[in-house]
Amino acid sequence: MTARAIQRQTLRFTCPPCGDVFAADDEDALIATAVEHARTLHDLHLLEQFGIEELRRQLRRENESYWAVVTPLLPEGRLRTVLEERLGDREREIVRYVVHGFTNREIAKRLHISARTVSTHLVNVYEKLDVHSRAEPTAVVRAADRIIEAGLRADSPREFGPFTRVNDPSRG
Repeated sequence: MTARAIQRQTLRFTCPPCGDVFAADDEDALIATAVEHARTLHDLHLLEQFGIEELRRQLRRENESYWAVVTPLLPEGRLRTVLEERLGDREREIVRYVVHGFTNREIAKRLHISARTVSTHLVNVYEKLDVHSRAEPTAVVRAADRIIEAGLRADSPREFGPFTRVNDPSRG
């Protein structure tokens, strides 16, 4: 898949309150994800605050400027973060709450599972990411979300950070 094809298939949107980056195949799904994220993790109602048309304008502006810079830098193939490669859906969901400072008990309540189950998922996350504290997965997530943007804003060499190429033949 070419870099242009990736651009056509992947939209991104940055959460206005916290800067988390989301990706989806269409605008409606992406806005719904951002709205739900803000409601769940920030107790904010983005649609009331910005309105649907303003969110669409923000999304389109962000994608236009982002892809204009990033497309020439992409290798052929789809990029995946370390989190996508190593963690399951529920583990990534729990990490998302950890990144936003929720306790195990608060996470359990929001996900309708026991605090013990949250703890078990976190033990698995720590093992898969080779980390030892709640702060370390947060650092991994923040790096995955922002390393490309940081490299683009600086006059430094471009980096892909914690990304891997899915179609890399050397990966066997």
